[in-house]
Amino acid sequence: MSGMGTGSVVKDEHGRPLRLDRLLGVGGQGEVWASGSRVAVKLLNARTPRARAALRERLGVVRRLPLDGLPISRPYSMLAEPHAGYTMDLLADMDPLRALSAPSSRDLLTWYAASGGLRRRLTLLAAAADALARLHARGIVYGDPSPSNVLVSADPAHEEIWLIDADNLGVVSDVPEHGYATFGYGAPELIAGTGGISSLSDAHAFAVIVLETIALVHPFLGDAVEEAGPEEQDRAFSGGLPWIDDPDDARNRSSNGLDREVVLTLGLRKLAARTFGEGLHRPCRRPSLGEWRAKLRAAADLLVPCTACAQASYVVNPRCSWCGAPIAPPLLAAVGLAVPGALEESPLSEALAVPQGRWIGVRSRNVLVSSEDPPGRHVAWLHWEPGRHLVIRNEGDGPIWLRRDTGGPQLSVEPHGEISVPAHGAVPEWTVHFGAPSEIHRMLRFRSLKGRS
Repeated sequence: MSGMGTGSVVKDEHGRPLRLDRLLGVGGQGEVWASGSRVAVKLLNARTPRARAALRERLGVVRRLPLDGLPISRPYSMLAEPHAGYTMDLLADMDPLRALSAPSSRDLLTWYAASGGLRRRLTLLAAAADALARLHARGIVYGDPSPSNVLVSADPAHEEIWLIDADNLGVVSDVPEHGYATFGYGAPELIAGTGGISSLSDAHAFAVIVLETIALVHPFLGDAVEEAGPEEQDRAFSGGLPWIDDPDDARNRSSNGLDREVVLTLGLRKLAARTFGEGLHRPCRRPSLGEWRAKLRAAADLLVPCTACAQASYVVNPRCSWCGAPIAPPLLAAVGLAVPGALEESPLSEALAVPQGRWIGVRSRNVLVSSEDPPGRHVAWLHWEPGRHLVIRNEGDGPIWLRRDTGGPQLSVEPHGEISVPAHGAVPEWTVHFGAPSEIHRMLRFRSLKGRS
């Protein structure tokens, strides 16, 4: 490692002193430190002239990459001798994502809830998947995703993410020497030296991060591997052993972590199985970051808060998965596509759980056809009281239309307006339209949940 400690001072190539205030992450290449609230310093282990020349070359490439609009730190300046490294952007009050997979209390469930619970973890991971997917869409590979390279808001009430270590960025490479991976996160082809970095090696690392952050377990650290020591870990990480939830091979089962059926939807479990099963040695079988983004967002939309504890459970559960308290039956707001002149309304795969007596936000990514709108912005808020009313609050830029399923005139809610309509039955007899009848638009239709027992 660098041998530097808290309070140490380094200088950049312009002579500016930088105090190392807080260690953000440690990897095989070196350490990342916060210096103040807006600057991070990466200290590299290699200090040879050749290593510094290679770093300058890499940073020159990174500076030319199209990174505008992405939550990725840009390298600014090299460090001055005798140190090797560089400075980069840092958002204020950020912690490594690893903090959400390393319990700081013996009371695991209380810690899990206090750090944001399941919903926050899904939301942060979806944001990270979005950043990586958009990076891949520009022909850029991140290279070394790890929980130390993804920073998240320190305050559990916030959900910002920031990717650091931009010197790992590059293009797809078949050259093994062009690949670097943090121990435990590298795809088998990187570890074995049979392949270089790619969007699918990124996907493998990200899938490991998902399992660790949500289920608090590494997909290849089964009980036998952890008891055996480093050599068996190397074997497991290189793909020599099945993953912990392999349905056909129990050699690497784990008794650690949270129940995957409690914290992961079926869709997320299928993505994990594809990554660590058939995709382990066949990268083309791994799900993309776009698939992870979609399933993580969908999972977050299907959570229902528990009134007895600070946790949330998936909509299919009649009782809280954490404390066992009964959960009042929520609605399911299914997203559909309304096409003018069509005989039938086309359903989409998205859905949103609407709990009783609580405000729930409808995000732009759910109901706006255009992909140009910021994906995290709320366009409306819903409040449903069974047998009483459905309240719609418009936070978007255009009117929202309501149509009663039994007929009658349409009602509109202008931007920043609010309307309350009667909901006498168990399910509101209203369809909420996010567009004019003459336009193709998305809508919400309410359904009761069947099969909850």
